[in-house]
Amino acid sequence: MRLVHVNVTQLRVAATCPRLHWFDTRATAARQDGQTVVSRIWRKGGATPGCGALFHTAVERFNAAARSSDEVLAALEDARDPAGLQQALMRWFNTSCLNLDALAARPVPLRLGFIAAVQVYMEELARLAVHARADGLPAAELRSQLFGDSRKRVDVTFHVGDDVHVHVTGAIDYVYFDPRLGKHRIVDYKLTPPTSPNSDLFQVFTYALMHHHQHGTRPDVAVFYLHPARSVREARWEEVEAKRGKIYELIASMVAWSDHARGAGGLPPPGDRAYCDGCKHERSGACVAELGHKDKGAWDRRWTALEATRGGDARDTRDTRERVAAGTTAADRPAAGELTADRPAAGELTADVPMVEDDPELDEALAVVKPGGEPPKPAETPSRRRKAPPGGERSPHSTADTGKIPPQANTAAASGMLLGFDDHGAPVCMDPAVLRTHVSVVGAAGSGKTWMAKVIAEEALRAGIPVLAIDPQGDLVQMIEERPRAEMPPELLRPWEELKERIEPRILTPGSSHGLRLCLDPLRLPSASELAHIANPALRAEEEEGLLVAVAANLVSLCACGGEEESQRTFLYQVLRQLPRAAPIRLRDIVAAVTAPEDLGIDEVDSLIRKSERERLARRLNTFVQGPSARLFTGGTRLDFTELLRPTKPGRVPLNVVYLNALSNDDEKHFFLAALATELYRWMITTVDASSGGVNLLFYIDEARDWIPAGGGKPPAKQPLIRLFTQGRKYGVGCLLCTQSPRSVDYNVFGNTSTKLIGRLEAAQDVDRVIDWFTNEGGAPSWVAARKGAPKGSFVARWPDMPAELAGRAFRGRTLFTRHAGAWSPDRVERAVTAAGLRGDAK
Repeated sequence: MRLVHVNVTQLRVAATCPRLHWFDTRATAARQDGQTVVSRIWRKGGATPGCGALFHTAVERFNAAARSSDEVLAALEDARDPAGLQQALMRWFNTSCLNLDALAARPVPLRLGFIAAVQVYMEELARLAVHARADGLPAAELRSQLFGDSRKRVDVTFHVGDDVHVHVTGAIDYVYFDPRLGKHRIVDYKLTPPTSPNSDLFQVFTYALMHHHQHGTRPDVAVFYLHPARSVREARWEEVEAKRGKIYELIASMVAWSDHARGAGGLPPPGDRAYCDGCKHERSGACVAELGHKDKGAWDRRWTALEATRGGDARDTRDTRERVAAGTTAADRPAAGELTADRPAAGELTADVPMVEDDPELDEALAVVKPGGEPPKPAETPSRRRKAPPGGERSPHSTADTGKIPPQANTAAASGMLLGFDDHGAPVCMDPAVLRTHVSVVGAAGSGKTWMAKVIAEEALRAGIPVLAIDPQGDLVQMIEERPRAEMPPELLRPWEELKERIEPRILTPGSSHGLRLCLDPLRLPSASELAHIANPALRAEEEEGLLVAVAANLVSLCACGGEEESQRTFLYQVLRQLPRAAPIRLRDIVAAVTAPEDLGIDEVDSLIRKSERERLARRLNTFVQGPSARLFTGGTRLDFTELLRPTKPGRVPLNVVYLNALSNDDEKHFFLAALATELYRWMITTVDASSGGVNLLFYIDEARDWIPAGGGKPPAKQPLIRLFTQGRKYGVGCLLCTQSPRSVDYNVFGNTSTKLIGRLEAAQDVDRVIDWFTNEGGAPSWVAARKGAPKGSFVARWPDMPAELAGRAFRGRTLFTRHAGAWSPDRVERAVTAAGLRGDAK
């Protein structure tokens, strides 16, 4: 299989003039650094600077920061007229997003052009917002709709005929849910005159088509010219859909033109006279000298030919087009010349290929725009008039981004956990007992790894194994909603119904009441009776000490007092050792003991910790008892795994999703996960019968690199999680992790993971790391190298006692039985939990 990488900017260049793309390809091939040359066709001269890089950088910062800004929320709440809201947004923009001193140092024409463009942008935003507020939309929901959707990067792989895959990436200027229209809208901003509106519309048409493939939306589009004069070009989704064949043909043609530029066959490109006056290749004479007359050249018109063979009628070819747009598996693979598009899993994206000839204003723009934090996570943006389904609007005929099953797929022979189907429709199944050896799913962004991990979690539930899933962003909470029966292939209806009858979902939200609220008070410390089953006294003492050390370390990391943390951990460890454990230990008991350690019989305290640090530690701990930070330790239900893993009805299997995104900062997330992993280990060694031989729990952690990073970094949860991977299998606690790169997670984790599913890999170093894994396990198999650039949704697995016929066999994950859309915000989680009746008696 051949994989070609392009970005939407290159598509826009090729749409303007195919010969520009030909010259860019040849210049790229001549470079030695692997960077891609892209002509700057948008810089057409003119007396007034366009300040495009500065505008785009500043507005990107504004949109990212506005989602969580109290000032923006207050302005939306008070919005009465567009002019007043525009001024309020401009004031916040100036103070929060710009370095005004740096802006003042820029040339006067650039400053004036930039200010004028921002004012037009804010005016349009204010009009939209005031209209929505007048229609009764609450300010918080409006803010989420305008700024909460961060799905701006698009990443889709198109299949072009004879086993050629074109991987297209890009970044959208602005995508939002328009409450006036009740649907999504994509806007591309231009700070140039509308001299090439058709090419500009073609670019945003491409964005919309890719966004539809990737997220299931059906967005309207607009090109908004802000400077030097305001102008708008708009189109509805139906027009985008009707013209998608032109986009497919351009993608196929770009491959042929690139091949021709490199002397590898292909097609010579035609020219476009409309751009000749501003083209350097026209001025130098190279265009005609190397490619002949402008009318010479050809396009790859196989899409048009394909449509002609099917009658060309949109109604007659709807099913075919939907299949082509949704992606295929081998049994449904297109004939030579057809084009298909695969969507990556929601929220998982691949970076663009590095480009040169970027806008020279960019460095100056970064000096003017204040740096911001990470962009907000994607949020659900429903309209009050017509609610959008999770993850946005979805075509009634669209399919999941991975897991489409060949027509001849046969589930009758499936035995065990049904992971997916190979190219011939044969099921790929894994024995549930394998989960005990731990599972890692590795794949580049957009490879479908979260999809595959959710398949494994669903299959564990079907096999009667409870699941505890850590959801840092909002991708896993969607498992509380079943995929509609109408979307399920007939071959999978039986297992779909089995899961529906077995699953008992719960959404657990530490420190908040968006779901079932969890709290960490009182703390669970191991008692002598709980550890009595460990016959070896030395081992029993080691287990007790390890748990006390872990709890002490977690509390110190949460307090973040600075100073000598090792002394603080040692002191807290001594306090925990001396505290009576006949009754539950509350955090206030620890605060009292830290304040007066002599009451516990701890002598010579000053030799353990300085008095000033002990007092600071006591004050910080006390804030978690009676201060604003007490939410992790107050309210809700105590963290108790015995209760969490007990079904409320016979025959049900609990799915507990711990949603961390409602916590206010990363420190709280890291602390809670560390505390949870420590408590899970305590429950495991004090409660579970290690001799049972079965799988008692599947512990699933998404985005593992954030919690168990490779190298010397030691976030609070790292050691407790590594302990689960090293000790869990003997207690029947299987661990499942997802990560983009095999180099990103601590080697101790992968060393204890016997089952590995490898998706698409992007970097050669990742391929080398995977080869190292399998070399250690008995020799690197031949399929590993082919994982670099593999199709999205394709995996190769290896697990203990795998049947010989499955070794090295690529397969695609089956259709998910539960929802899989854009990440859910806390408010979206709360609505879903309430609607599903999952709140129970929790307060």
